[in-house]
Amino acid sequence: MSRSRLAMAVLVALFSCVGLAQVPVPSHAPTKSVIPGDGKPATAVVARVNGVELTQAQLREQEETIFPYFKMHGGAIPPGAEPEIRRRAMDKLILDELMYQECKRRNMQVPEAKFQQDLRGLKKEFSSPQEYKDAVSKKYGSVANFERRMRRSMLIRQLWDTEVKNKSTVTDADLRNYYVTNKKRFLRPEAVSLQTISFMFPDNATAEQKQQTRKKAEENLPKARAAKNYEEFGVLAEKVSEDPWHVMMGDHKWVHRGEVDPQFERIFSMKPGETTELIESKEGFHILRVNDHQPQRQMAFDEVKDKLRKDLGAKRRAERIEQFESALRKKANVVEM
Repeated sequence: MSRSRLAMAVLVALFSCVGLAQVPVPSHAPTKSVIPGDGKPATAVVARVNGVELTQAQLREQEETIFPYFKMHGGAIPPGAEPEIRRRAMDKLILDELMYQECKRRNMQVPEAKFQQDLRGLKKEFSSPQEYKDAVSKKYGSVANFERRMRRSMLIRQLWDTEVKNKSTVTDADLRNYYVTNKKRFLRPEAVSLQTISFMFPDNATAEQKQQTRKKAEENLPKARAAKNYEEFGVLAEKVSEDPWHVMMGDHKWVHRGEVDPQFERIFSMKPGETTELIESKEGFHILRVNDHQPQRQMAFDEVKDKLRKDLGAKRRAERIEQFESALRKKANVVEM
């Protein structure tokens, strides 16, 4: 990607993340312009948020952020995806406007030093001041319009961080408390490292076909039981097994107690290196080899801390987003067209 194209990608990304807003269609925009693929005027009103009109052009911009393959589809959303994309774009457009209005209600301001710092960093992505001016003017109508959008977006990000990011932070104390109070969730069940060789029944198999499958399995059973190690069993699985794992030397990795059908539960009483006799299931005949065994144990806090931080953080963030958006909408007058 050329430097100028990379810089334009930065401009687009600036307005695409959660919590960043759009502004009304600039006054220079042709009043009769039509959105490609929609056949609707760019200035057509799609929603009113506390009396503020949101336009088809703004909605389309949100749709392009959510579905960035417009050019590959002739400037249109595939019909099957259109309802979902439009719904997500409309929700985002309305939320951005609600957040901006809340910023104004709180008399929030973007610190000038912060704005200038971010602007200088953005301009460095361009080879010259003129390239920056030309790029933003082409994309956003004028430098002034772009920088107005940038201020607005930064303002909304400030609100987002205050109301969502900061209020959904998970501390080490939170993690520790959750672990202690939900300790049973972190019991690692008993497990075995398992390989299989299977001979599968045809669909709607007759008694004769099942007998033929048994014969094939019985012919290979001595070879499987004679395998001295993982590799020998795996090579045989690659040659003769008919289950999906044959391409991985029959290796299922770790299988936990409670995840297997009752007829296979015997593997948890086997020693590493042992191989079963034929086991019949409704799908066919199977030969199972156990390579290792892990008893049930309580996982330590340090083992689960990182994943728990990610999962608990995502849960809190989703809850906080729902609470915040619900509060904004509750006191707003939103009308969709």
